[in-house]
Amino acid sequence: MSLRRVVMALALLAAACAPDPGVIEDTVLFDATTTTTTLSGALPPPSSPVLPPPTTVPGPGLVPPSSLPPAFSQPPDGELDPVVGRIAVEGLATTLRTPRDSIALETQGLPSQSTWSRDGSRLAVSVVTGGSTRVVSVFHGTTGALIAANDARLPYFFFSWSHDGTRIAALGPTVDGTSLDILDADGALLHENVRTAASLYVAWDPDAPRLVAHTDERLLRIDEDGTVFDLGEVGFHFFAPKWIPDSDDIVLVADIEGSETLVRRGVEGGDPLTSLGTVETLTRIAVHPDGLTAAVSITYEIEGSGATGERISLGPPLAQEAPVLSGEVDIIDLQTGERVNVFRGHALWTEWSPTGERLLIGTTDTSEGIGQWWVYEHDDPFAVPESELVLISAVGAYTPTLTFANSYLPFADQYIEQPRLWGPAGDWFVYTDSTTDGPWALAVNVDDLGEPSTVGPGAVAFWSQIG
Repeated sequence: MSLRRVVMALALLAAACAPDPGVIEDTVLFDATTTTTTLSGALPPPSSPVLPPPTTVPGPGLVPPSSLPPAFSQPPDGELDPVVGRIAVEGLATTLRTPRDSIALETQGLPSQSTWSRDGSRLAVSVVTGGSTRVVSVFHGTTGALIAANDARLPYFFFSWSHDGTRIAALGPTVDGTSLDILDADGALLHENVRTAASLYVAWDPDAPRLVAHTDERLLRIDEDGTVFDLGEVGFHFFAPKWIPDSDDIVLVADIEGSETLVRRGVEGGDPLTSLGTVETLTRIAVHPDGLTAAVSITYEIEGSGATGERISLGPPLAQEAPVLSGEVDIIDLQTGERVNVFRGHALWTEWSPTGERLLIGTTDTSEGIGQWWVYEHDDPFAVPESELVLISAVGAYTPTLTFANSYLPFADQYIEQPRLWGPAGDWFVYTDSTTDGPWALAVNVDDLGEPSTVGPGAVAFWSQIG
């Protein structure tokens, strides 16, 4: 099976991978402004195993092979030092909690896809109530109080807030594929069914409430009033474009003379394409906050059964034909196309810290079910020898939760369009780990690596950007 077909299969599973409305997934708020991590009303954290010591690897080190230590069997029992922001955790509870108290969410149903506004002031949640009723609930980002609850046209499985916090792009399944609706800041419908396609990815303009959408093989610009402008064909399905800050340009993968090419282009129509070099069929883009460079995760298909790499496993229909994958992460200059390699391995999640000083790199060996988190310390990669670039092993081995592995990692290039795992200061990040006691959210202090700190039980966790 070709890598292109695997990518298409991954994207077509978007609706199927959305949280099952029959599974209880609630939202827990963790206030990271206190040192305690034991949530009132929650089970106390289990005992902790001995973690392998963290390591700092000079240069773009290879991902360690099968000699990795086993994943954590239980969540560590560390303490979270005073940091800023809050962490929204989706788990099996039916309450919204901080370390000081327990707050009942006024969802009147089963919540999922908890998504922070970019300033952390609001939290949008997709809710399934009794029967088949769907609701979009929006909560206050600090108090957890319900701001608004509006009927949803679709069972939305993805939210993305505009940079100014006035709009929410909402993706949901239809009989024809995936539909894009635009909601207001209270979750009420503004523009219905902007576009329906087999594959659909969006990126907001950092300077205005407008966005671009990659629908099937076409690129669209959708303005504040809902007007849709066709920007032409791209040539590929299943790619998330990224908007370049302080510009009217985006970066995406396009078919240029039969080759997968990273291109920079404007969004006004008729704009010339600037080639930034060839890539591969499976490429994820994370634009640096300063708009000058991008981290590009490129995945290669390795021929031959004896090759090392990672094997995609999507169940019986694909498992026997799945290719062996490897790859790399490059930092690419968005003006010249110059690139520097900073990581070698199949990276699924690449997220810049809000300050742009660090790049979080998540890898997963799906054949073994083991994940790792790495941090690239970003300076000017073009000004130092490659051997002096610093890569930190932040989490040596863990087992991703099924929800994160199935519903988020395959579509990471869309989720990393806004910060989710990093804390607002860029010194901590949060992730979730499967343990013998169920899924747990853990936080890592990159400046003082040691045992991760326990946040609380949950399958998915995202950090707000309130400073």
